[in-house]
Amino acid sequence: MAATNGPRTGAAEATSGGPRRADLPPPPPEIEDFLTHLSVECGLAKNTCEAYRRDLERFRRFAASQALRFPEEIDRSAILAFLHEEVAAGSAVTSRRRRLSSIRGFYRYLVSDGRVPRNPVREVALPRDGRKLPPTLSVREIEALIAAAAESGTPTRDAAIVELLYSTGLRVGELCGLAIGDLRPEDGFLRCIGKGEKERLVPLGDRALAAVVRYRREERPESRRSELFLSVRGQPLTRETIARMVRRATLRAGLRGRVTPHTLRHSFATHLLEGGAGLREVQEMLGHADIRTTEIYTHIDHRRLKSTHRRHHPRG
Repeated sequence: MAATNGPRTGAAEATSGGPRRADLPPPPPEIEDFLTHLSVECGLAKNTCEAYRRDLERFRRFAASQALRFPEEIDRSAILAFLHEEVAAGSAVTSRRRRLSSIRGFYRYLVSDGRVPRNPVREVALPRDGRKLPPTLSVREIEALIAAAAESGTPTRDAAIVELLYSTGLRVGELCGLAIGDLRPEDGFLRCIGKGEKERLVPLGDRALAAVVRYRREERPESRRSELFLSVRGQPLTRETIARMVRRATLRAGLRGRVTPHTLRHSFATHLLEGGAGLREVQEMLGHADIRTTEIYTHIDHRRLKSTHRRHHPRG
């Protein structure tokens, strides 16, 4: 049998995302400088730095396969093409996220060091990692929670809070900052100041409005404060106070699992979509800046549709 001389070629040498290692030009000094920065200035472990090196070398192989000079000719379209090829190669979403993070850190370093004018990864979103779907309550469980909240020492206030959180989808911090003047019962809306001090109008249902009116008439202490919901001493409520109230009502209602004020927000969005509301409308009511944040609720809806299909269809 004849002996083989020299390195093997072919699939054993090739990797997805670019040409064979032998086809690559020598690594640019920027990579070594970046790894030295991670090790010396950031104090990262040797294994971590080597993981960065592997990710950057993988991307450099892809750039060479596209006849792009690395790192100076890389732009956003090249990054997206790399991710597309990674998907086609069967790369796991966690691996793609890690590689993109490595490339982003590398270019962030180059920009800060004045070696490239901008970071081409800045506007590329990390691949979604199949986030755990937020827990939601059924309509019957919501009704049980509201009834249990009305069994507290401050019954009309607590019932109104739960009703309002579910009926409007407000964040708990937004509810804490809600002022009496933010209610616009004649228009059927309330005014809310959300993240980034952005104002939005949220529909106010009849039941929520009736619960708030009852609280103001029967239980709200006399106070010059503008906040809608107050403690028995006339002070504004905190997020922690409301979270504890919801937790106690959950126990009284006999509900399983951990229920928080944010669970009511998730339930609000899910029930709207199940009832036929449009995604953009739900986005506006929730105050999401990016519709991709709202899209997770469509996954919940799809999951329930699949469950219904399995239960009721003869071929499910």
